[in-house]
Amino acid sequence: MSELKNKFDFFIRQQTKISRQNYSPKPEVVSDIVPATEYDMTILRKDITKQNCKENLYIWDILDKYLRVYPKEDLRVLDIGSKNWNYARGEYVFFKHYCHHLELTGVELDAYRLCWNLFSRREIARYNIKYLPFANYIADDFMNINGIFDYITWFLPFVAEYQHKKWGLPMSYFKPAQMLAHAKECLAEGGLMFIVNQGETEYWLQKQLCDDLGLHYQEIGIIKSEYSFYKLPRYALIVF
Repeated sequence: MSELKNKFDFFIRQQTKISRQNYSPKPEVVSDIVPATEYDMTILRKDITKQNCKENLYIWDILDKYLRVYPKEDLRVLDIGSKNWNYARGEYVFFKHYCHHLELTGVELDAYRLCWNLFSRREIARYNIKYLPFANYIADDFMNINGIFDYITWFLPFVAEYQHKKWGLPMSYFKPAQMLAHAKECLAEGGLMFIVNQGETEYWLQKQLCDDLGLHYQEIGIIKSEYSFYKLPRYALIVF
């Protein structure tokens, strides 16, 4: 019954695409939490709430701590499973530091899911990238995305069936091995994929997927940040 419900609900979301329009939260003063750094943090102070600023600072911080980026004239970055992309600015600040021109793409399968405020993920994401040049949010199945990217970020991928079902997605979209293999195909020569999992079990499953596919990766283990407000520990690895 739960599978039938998930199929029906997902179908309705995709067909109706219901959402309140023009998402625009009331900005708050965040100068007291944005650090002084060599990165250009201007975008993290513009029309943003404190909570959202902290989310972006967390992503920027863990990328800065654990991912090594080689400077280039142009960088293409893909974020898989972007949800409402509340952390897009953090990614932008980090990667833009290493290039002149940045193309940042986010893809989300369930983009028309309504959040508590009755705005869809897509509508919120549109606001989150409105100040980011050459940032694009795609409402689609990642398996339909083709292209070559220098870096791929993937926060909390569904590696177990219970996660997938809990978030109301049809099981026909549960393809962790196929998605990981496709992500590897989308990596440019010398590119890196930064994957973050929640909890030790999901991290173990992620590593098992990499091993089964014969992917080379670096284990980072538990990741820490002064900006973290998550209850469960998070783990990371880098596929290369």
